[in-house]
Amino acid sequence: MGRAARAERIVIVTRTIDASPATLFNLLADPHQHQRWDGSGMVDGNARGPDRLHLGDTFTMQMHQSRVRYRSVNEVIELDPDKSIAWRTLGRWRGRRVIGGQVWRYQLVPTEDPDGRRATLVIHSYDWGAAMAAPVLALLGYPRRMGRSMAVSLQRLAEAASSFT
Repeated sequence: MGRAARAERIVIVTRTIDASPATLFNLLADPHQHQRWDGSGMVDGNARGPDRLHLGDTFTMQMHQSRVRYRSVNEVIELDPDKSIAWRTLGRWRGRRVIGGQVWRYQLVPTEDPDGRRATLVIHSYDWGAAMAAPVLALLGYPRRMGRSMAVSLQRLAEAASSFT
C-alpha cells in the first residue's frame, strides 16, 4: 500500500484540554480508567492488566458491538510518559482472533488555551490501515463512526481530567 493510501486509513481528532499532559497521560495509561472516558459506548470495562501501562504491556477489556460481546487484547506499542501512548488492538471471541491490527494513539502537546492558561493539545488517532479486515471496516463505516466517537472520547477525557487526582 502506498503512502497516500495508508494516510487515508488514519482518522485524527484533536482537542485542547485544560489539564496538564501528566494528568491526561495518567488517565490514558491506566486501563482501569478507560471506560470512564470512552466515547464509543463499546467499552464495558472489566479491564485486566497493570494499573500503569508500560511499553510492551498487554491489557484486555470487555467490549461489545450490538449484541456481540468480546474481549479486546491490547499491546502497548509506543509510550513516552506525558507525551504519547499507543496500543494495537486485537478482538477475540470464543478464544479466536476475529478482528484487529488497528492502532489507537494519543499524543499530548503542551499549549495554552485561548485565555493563556496552560493546557494540552490532544491528538487522538485511529490507524486502521494494518487491520485484518480493513476493507470490511471501510464497508461498514467504522472509520467515520470511530471519528465521531473519538471526538466524544476527548470530551469525556476532558471531563475526567477535571476531577482526576
